[in-house]
Amino acid sequence: MNEQTTLDWFLSRRSTREFTDRPVARETIERLLLAATSAPSASNRQPWQFAVVRSRSLRAAIVDAVRERADEMKAIIARGHHADDYGSYGDFFHEPLMTAAVIIIPQYREFPDLIANLLASGGADPSAFHTAGAMQAELCSTSAAVMNLLLQAHASGLGGCWMAGPMIARDRICALLGIAAPWQMVGAIALGYPAGPAPEQKPRKPLGRVARWFEDDHTDEDTQ
Repeated sequence: MNEQTTLDWFLSRRSTREFTDRPVARETIERLLLAATSAPSASNRQPWQFAVVRSRSLRAAIVDAVRERADEMKAIIARGHHADDYGSYGDFFHEPLMTAAVIIIPQYREFPDLIANLLASGGADPSAFHTAGAMQAELCSTSAAVMNLLLQAHASGLGGCWMAGPMIARDRICALLGIAAPWQMVGAIALGYPAGPAPEQKPRKPLGRVARWFEDDHTDEDTQ
């Protein structure tokens, strides 16, 4: 791919929320996981693991857990003054999972902050310094792994949707899948073959709003 083709390909990726009933081969999923685990991580600790749920009964149990928790929240909100604001929003927490051929639960674990420990051993207060712990390095690394997975899914003709909504049923999902400390769930990925054409891209903030440039008045590139 040339540079522009690569950029166009990146821009063509979408979050997919409806899937066909076509199964996804284990070999295909393994390629996605290989892509995920190629992501950079702080000190190469690779602080991730992935629960890959292909079992129909377990997928249904996850959907039920999220739906039930969303219904509980909806009933509580209905007692207040924001029932209309919430509306059917909770349905988005489980609907993509309903037709997904695979549900992947990414997880990360935190590691001891080595630099903080070294500072403490020298008699300093580690809280007086900003170390990698301040940026939640393990969570950032795992997020990079998930993005790699989603891009490989796109390259494989699959659709995926990384969802925060299932976190409302975190305890039940972790119990179903045997996820225990020190591992922490980072949402859920609905995965499968898209049931329809890719949706239109939602508006993105222009670069002028998200990037601040600090450069010399004139650079070599400006004069070329």
